[in-house]
Formats: sequence, structure tokens, C-alpha cells
Amino acid sequence: VPPEIDLVPEVPPEIDLVTFFTQFFVALVPTVLLEFTLTSPGRKLAKVLGFSVKDTSRGYVDLEERTILSQSAFDFNSWSKHRQNPTRYIKTTIGLLGSPNVLKRLQGPLFFFNVISTVVLFYDTYIQPRGLPEISLPPLPFTISSSALGLLLVFRVTNANNRYILARGKWGDILNVSRDLAQQASIWAKNPQDVLDFTRWVPAFSASLMCHLRDPARHDLAQELRAARGPPEGDVGDARGLLDEEIEQILNRPTGYSAPHFVLHRLRTKIGRLGLAKQERLLMEANVTRLINDLGACENILATPIPVGYTKHTTRFLFLWLALLPLALQSDLGIATVFGEQLIAFGLLGIEDIGIQIEEPFAVLPIDRICTKTALEAQVLRKEAAEAKKALLEPAPVVISEPAAPPDVKTTSTWDVLKGAFAVF
Repeated sequence: VPPEIDLVPEVPPEIDLVTFFTQFFVALVPTVLLEFTLTSPGRKLAKVLGFSVKDTSRGYVDLEERTILSQSAFDFNSWSKHRQNPTRYIKTTIGLLGSPNVLKRLQGPLFFFNVISTVVLFYDTYIQPRGLPEISLPPLPFTISSSALGLLLVFRVTNANNRYILARGKWGDILNVSRDLAQQASIWAKNPQDVLDFTRWVPAFSASLMCHLRDPARHDLAQELRAARGPPEGDVGDARGLLDEEIEQILNRPTGYSAPHFVLHRLRTKIGRLGLAKQERLLMEANVTRLINDLGACENILATPIPVGYTKHTTRFLFLWLALLPLALQSDLGIATVFGEQLIAFGLLGIEDIGIQIEEPFAVLPIDRICTKTALEAQVLRKEAAEAKKALLEPAPVVISEPAAPPDVKTTSTWDVLKGAFAVF
């Protein structure tokens, strides 16, 4: 009768308790450090040590989990910090401890792979020497499959980045066309009141489109339309933005009209009332058509993700590859298996997660800044039109001048005329 195998093995006599606990403490340091970093005391400690970096200029895309930050618009100072060497390497690495948004998103799968690595390490070190079969995999299958996995990840992130670039280009075109429409109306329209009426609606398009392309929980349409009036100090008198009743018209638009589509319809209607020449009207109509094309392109990007089958297969392949990897790492890394698994998993999962974050580009693009620019520039044009309207309404000053003195007229006598005639002869 074979002797019973104790499934909860004792420490082998050749290894004392100090060695046992020391080995596993060293092996589990990465896991313990990761979990501690994500706790409240860990964040407080990072803040005390100066590792906490809080970027107040960027909002969160996911309001509940607060793990994905939107992109910020760069200025010259931002670009200077962005390309600093070698401090950018140190700051971004230390930033994992102070602003662990990436770690929070990857915490679940990293913890799972760390548990698998710990079990494999414990089994290979203490269970297998007691007579149980060896459980390991050769590194060759991982070497061969790593190329396919790398291609899947690269194509996944590249396609997501192409969507991001396309969306950014569409919003750049929206900004340019909005500027052009507002300037055309301010120069070509004969009546300043028509300019005021038209330029109130131009920034409403970008504001309503932003709300149309983002989670309704992030933006309130009425509030964004009020913000499209521009800075409060300039939103006075005839230069004010959309009136409250006009905002109500957008909110209570006919069923089947999206808010940006309704605004474009109003803009096209108002172009016909500007009293423009045929060529000028056609140019403005062409700009509205461009905005309609941009609206349709943005809706297409939002509604069609990267093929779901491709995304799912990449995720499954990556998950299984990382779950089995400790069986190949143990023979070469030994006690460093957990650290090696966590490092590789962090790198590959991070690449895949970047693709997930930017696949929906409108959530992370700094669209708010484009809306602010459009609102501010339209307000400037409304101020100019309001001043022109005021100048037309004010009566011209009446200038009362004194009558001019009559010119000196030199009288000529008949004798003088005769003398002149005889002088000729």
C-alpha cells in the first residue's frame, strides 16, 4: 500500500522556516507592493514621499471607476515637459506609484496571474520534490507564439490609433469650418442684426455634437449650450449668445432630429435670410455641407468599433498565453518567477488596454477646448456686430456752421475796359 501523500506538505528538513518565509517574501514583494500602492494608505504614503502627481487639467472618462483620463490640449510648456530627457523616464515610472490609474485598471488580471505564478513556484519548490509529477512547459511554444501575439496586439492598437487620428481630424475640420462660417456672415451680411442672429448658432453646433458623441452622464446639453455663449463678461446686450427660448427649441426639437443636426438645419435656414449674393451664399452652403459630412463621419466612428471578434480573440489569446507562462518561467527564473510574470503581464496588458481606451476617441479627445474656442471667437464677432448696429441706430450729429464771408469782388469800370482794349493795339 503506497504511503499517503500529505497535500499540505511540511517544510522539508533541509530548509528551515526562516529560509521558507524569506524566499516567499522575496517572491511576493511585487504582488504586495502592487496591492499596497492601490490602497488608501499606499496613496497617502506616495503623496508624502512626493510621488503623487495630480493632473487637474484632465477629466475622467469613466466617472464611476475614475481610471481613464481624457487627453489634454498641449501648449508650449506641455511640449517642453513632454520631451525632457532623461527626467521623463523617471517621472513616468515613479508616477505609477502616485497616480496608479493604469494599475487600477490592470489590478484584477495582474493579481490573477500573480496567484498562478505563486502556486507554480510553491508546487515546484516544495510539492514536486516530495514525489509528485513535474508540471512545466518548454519555452519553445511561447517563443513561437509570441510573434503572432505581438502582431495581434500591434494591429489592435494601430487600428484604434487610426480611429483616434480620424476623429481628431474631423474635429479639426469642424473648428475650421465654424470659424469660416462665422467670419463669412460677419463680413458679407448687410444687416448687423442678421450677423448677431447667425453667429449665436455657430458655436451651438460643436457643443451639441460633443454631447451627442459622449456619454450623457458626462454632459448636460442645456448647460453646454449656455457655455457656448462664451465668457459671461462678454455675454451681455446684443452680443449675448443663444437665448433661453432658442435653447428650449434645441432641447424640444422634433423626434428623429439629433441636436447637432437640428442646429445645422437652423444655420442653413438663416443663411437664406442674410441677403447674400449668389456666390457668397453657395460658399456658406458648402461649409454647412462639410459640417454635415463631419457629423456623419463622427457618428460612423462611434457606432462601428473594431470588429468584436478580432478584439475578443486578441484578449483570449493574451490571457491564456500569460496564464500558462509561469510554467515555462519557473525552470529559468526560480524565485523570480512571480516578478517576471508580473512584469511581462504589465507590459502586454498595458499595450492591449491602450487600444481599448482610445478605440472610442471622442471620450478622450479634448473636444471641450474646441467648443470653448468656437464660443469665444463667435462672441468676439458678435461684439463687433453689436457695435456696428449701435452706430447705425444712433442719429448722426448735426453740425451748425457759421455762414462764410462773401468773397471780395473787384469792380471794373467802363474806362478801365477801354484802356485795356487800346493797350492791345
